[in-house]
Amino acid sequence: MNVKSRFLNVYALPSAVTAGALDGAGAAVIDVLRATSVAAFAAASGVDSIIPLTDIDEARYLKTVLEKEKPGSVLLGGERFGLPIDGFDLGNSPQHYTPEKVKGKTLIQTTTNGTVAVEAAKPAAKIILASFLNAQTVVNVLQNEERIAIVCAGTNGVETEEDLLFAGCLVSRLLSLNSAWQQNETAIRVQQLWEERNPGEPLTETLRRSCGG
Repeated sequence: MNVKSRFLNVYALPSAVTAGALDGAGAAVIDVLRATSVAAFAAASGVDSIIPLTDIDEARYLKTVLEKEKPGSVLLGGERFGLPIDGFDLGNSPQHYTPEKVKGKTLIQTTTNGTVAVEAAKPAAKIILASFLNAQTVVNVLQNEERIAIVCAGTNGVETEEDLLFAGCLVSRLLSLNSAWQQNETAIRVQQLWEERNPGEPLTETLRRSCGG
């Protein structure tokens, strides 16, 4: 009997994703501090939908198009190099995405690193924006996939510990459910990073020392 191979691959940066690598895969995109955490907060606060874009002008244009039919229904959120974007409604701090501000709205999100990672993951069959806030949901969604790709955003083309740490968390949880996935080298590395961290240190303190922290 032929047993179909299953693959669990981690990409430390969007630039590490090669042509065809994500075709047909279930993908988790990580920019844990802060873009994908913003998405989780916004979803929990009742946002109607989230549209990630890489270009600021495209985001502004799309808002004008969508609001022609429903004025006041769209919010612009995000940052560039950690700074608020002129004319945007919200920045990139999760706690700003409250029900009072985002419930029932369409959020157009553009960030320096996170939405670039989403763009790199577009060939995947499904994409989920992943953070520590929705980690178990990510595992539940992806656990039955034959191919899983975890794409980390990094910061300005450089790997970041916070993204790799959370990628390792996902790898560890997924393998605890099913050890049949074949891992690439980066998946093995981040799993070790997660499982070898100091268990006595609160996760918030570990993240505080990271680049994004």
